[in-house]
Amino acid sequence: MSKLGIYIHWPYCISKCPYCDFNSHKIEDYDPNDWLVAYKNQIKYFKDYLTTQNFRNKKISSIFFGGGTPSLMQPKLIEQILFFINKLFNFEKNIEITLESNPTNLELNKVNDFKLAGVNRISLGVQGLNDVDLKYLGRLHNSSDTFNILDVMQRKIDNISVDLIYALSCQNLETWNSELQIFLDRFSIKHLSAYQLVIEKGTKFYDLFKKGELKTVSDNIYKQFYYSTKNILKENKFDQYEISNFSKPNFFSKHNTIYWKSENWIGIGPGAISRIWNEKKERIEFENFKKPGTWLKNCLNHKVSVKKIFKINFNISEQETLIMGLRLNKGVNLKKIQNKSFLYNNEILKLQSQGIINIKKNYLSINENYFNVHDYIVRKIIDNYLSS
Repeated sequence: MSKLGIYIHWPYCISKCPYCDFNSHKIEDYDPNDWLVAYKNQIKYFKDYLTTQNFRNKKISSIFFGGGTPSLMQPKLIEQILFFINKLFNFEKNIEITLESNPTNLELNKVNDFKLAGVNRISLGVQGLNDVDLKYLGRLHNSSDTFNILDVMQRKIDNISVDLIYALSCQNLETWNSELQIFLDRFSIKHLSAYQLVIEKGTKFYDLFKKGELKTVSDNIYKQFYYSTKNILKENKFDQYEISNFSKPNFFSKHNTIYWKSENWIGIGPGAISRIWNEKKERIEFENFKKPGTWLKNCLNHKVSVKKIFKINFNISEQETLIMGLRLNKGVNLKKIQNKSFLYNNEILKLQSQGIINIKKNYLSINENYFNVHDYIVRKIIDNYLSS
């Protein structure tokens, strides 16, 4: 595996969004020095492990500060973490260093400091393009905040990614199309992630949905939003390289592509997960303590740097490689799959003859015209893998 990335998790937010099921918590008092020591201790732990697996000369291709809301971190803390990582691992020449941020005045005043700290890519949680949608999503910013911070940010950071959520029950398709086009005309966005609202267990939205107090759109409405969004982005020179992700040429997310291609990454911070191919070509997972206080205490005291380490079952690992790789427009590299007998099952051959899937130059991919039923096709492929 050629790529190695690092994910840094910051667990705190000003408030919890009603649709969010990530490991995030309302911010509390914290000692940045303690967090720096804990981060450094866990980074060193993984450096030592990777050395035992002949990763000695591996350079880091991407670092991603996620959360939570990592833009609440002090820029100096980010700078010190990056300095320590570079000291241990060394960076690739064109390393991508991403920071997730929200479009509020708090972040507006830090943009230049983040850049000086080493951040060269911002992932901005815009989510909605008007105040009605933002209120529905429980966001703390308004559309004016978004425009203000992007006006400043695009003059300082060349590589800006934006997250949007569409197909809300309160949205009108024509209004969404108009707002999206105006947004793209105004700002120099290099990458855009567009997601359908998913109701996740453990969220406020899930509780409301179970009570019948939250409406979702029909599959037909979702399909209209999906294809309309896809077409507008295509007209604006965005490539759809993954089912929910679009970028200008050469501005795809290096870090997330590591996940989709099932390569190597280490996860630092509360609840973060690491996946490493060891020298025996086994997939090893490291699971961190989820509660911020527990993780911090253990990493400060050098007691237990991770909660659990285990080898992923071969068949499960291959299934995950298929599932993740099939999210990409290019598909999954079949050289990473040892058990290829499923490709000759009648069901797979039928999907191929119908043009629903493609097998070319050692890549298995889903025709992008069928991305709206992506999960259904992937399920069929995995069922055939299991029965082969």
